[in-house]
Amino acid sequence: MKNEQLTTGRINQKLETRHKILDTAQKLLETKALFSLEDVAQAMGISRATIYRYYSTIDLLCAEAALAFRVKQPDDFLADIKGMTLSESLLYVQDYFNKHAEIHELAFRKYLSVVLNESVKKGQSAQLRGARRPAVLEAVMQPHTQRIGVQNYDRLKQIISALSGIEPMIANKDVNGLTNEESNKLLSWALEMILKGMELDRA
Repeated sequence: MKNEQLTTGRINQKLETRHKILDTAQKLLETKALFSLEDVAQAMGISRATIYRYYSTIDLLCAEAALAFRVKQPDDFLADIKGMTLSESLLYVQDYFNKHAEIHELAFRKYLSVVLNESVKKGQSAQLRGARRPAVLEAVMQPHTQRIGVQNYDRLKQIISALSGIEPMIANKDVNGLTNEESNKLLSWALEMILKGMELDRA
């Protein structure tokens, strides 16, 4: 019994340490463009040896820390969009992910750089990124499959994903020279034009 308690205690301690490492990394991602595992260890007051037992590279830590930012789940969106039209629901999803990217821009830029670097190193064998946007859109759109139409369903889901999140935000800010507000308005306008053309809310 004592051995089991000791084992459980060690597991819980490791989980708590990992959580604190991720939390510290998230804070650094929000404030610093570049930092190392040693910087994270120093901020936590732990040794270099300790942090290297959990993460072998800063890139792995940054990738996991960026993905650990709290994001609404599909069921949360379904509760939020009750009473909205289909077009309003899709614009709501887009707005959420664009504002989420705006809040965590530094972290997501770092995460994207890590993923792109891995894709260059490993090519097609590189691990794909999490697909949060498509999963949410699937939950929102699925009840309206007939209205959207089978031929348009996947295309609509894909174009909304392309008009949401950190990637279009980077293009608008770095290429088009827009502010966050201008970028969000442009992306919203683009989706509004698509939805208007599809006449999804027609009676």
